[in-house]
Amino acid sequence: MAPAAADEPQQLLAPPAVALLAVARARDGVVLARLEGKTTSTEELQAYEAALDGLLTRAVVASAMPGWRAEQGLGDEGCVYVQTDTQALIVVAAAVHRRYPERLVQAMLEELAEEVRATQSEVRISGAQAGTLTGSLKGPLRALMRKYNEPAKKDKVSEVREKADRLKSLMQNPKKYSELAKMDQAAEVHEKVDVVKGLMPDNVKRILETHVTIETLENSSTSLTSSANEFLKQSSDLRRQVEARNFRVKLMTVVVASALAVYVSLPFLGA
Repeated sequence: MAPAAADEPQQLLAPPAVALLAVARARDGVVLARLEGKTTSTEELQAYEAALDGLLTRAVVASAMPGWRAEQGLGDEGCVYVQTDTQALIVVAAAVHRRYPERLVQAMLEELAEEVRATQSEVRISGAQAGTLTGSLKGPLRALMRKYNEPAKKDKVSEVREKADRLKSLMQNPKKYSELAKMDQAAEVHEKVDVVKGLMPDNVKRILETHVTIETLENSSTSLTSSANEFLKQSSDLRRQVEARNFRVKLMTVVVASALAVYVSLPFLGA
């Protein structure tokens, strides 16, 4: 039991998750209201303020549009998040310790922006001096910091609520479940179609390569056939030429032999 008793004071002395909340004017970056966590040290606060000043300068220089968001990490100390409201009139900021869920930070900032716009007029925000809205916003800032100082508990509550809302929606509209099942089947079919689409280019490429190879073979075969025909034609012409030459040689031989025979027989004919 002693270790449990020792752990309890450590949990009570653990620093809160939210270290700083602030509201600034988007036009010039002037901080109109702020609230620091009671256990935030001076060194931590200085680091958070320096990061906040840099982010506000970015917002002013960039003339941040509605819904603009930015963040700056501080290593193991945590992170500073800022975002503008729906009209880009104010910039709400939150400095949180490390490992704080980002979606809870965004929910906290949106809730803070709604609270400021609901309680402060545009004229007052536009004409307020630095820190003059801290008094009127101290209560909402403290309540918001207290609400989001336990991120694990807040995260579990949000998760349970989301599941309950989902089940409630399905119970109220049973057709929606069947539609979701159909959507899953359709998604599966689309995935298979995408796979087939991915394979088709390769198959088409192979078919084209095969077609090119066949055409090349056909062209080579045609060329060989033409060469063979040309060779046969040249062989026939050469054979005819040889036969004609042999005939001429034979004819000349007969003529010469006949002439010699006549020449030899002339004396005998004269006697």
